[in-house]
Amino acid sequence: MHLPARVRVGGHDLAATTENISPGGAFLRVKLPENTVDLFASIDLPHGRGVHVQARVRWRRSSPPGVGIEFASFLEDAAELNRSV
Repeated sequence: MHLPARVRVGGHDLAATTENISPGGAFLRVKLPENTVDLFASIDLPHGRGVHVQARVRWRRSSPPGVGIEFASFLEDAAELNRSV
């Protein structure tokens, strides 16, 4: 399942695609700076719902670029995502 997502790293927003999601993490197709460890993500779920998380990069894929992330904490809403950075 491919879901649209937004990643916030170092005050910059990047478009991403979620290729795999589970209760503990996700794979995001996105090119991040190599030194990125922590990030915030907002993933659009079906039926107009979304999940907003603080997460940690656990592994990387170079082609096509992407990262496996582990959810560290769930945020109340997207507004909290914007205030967190």
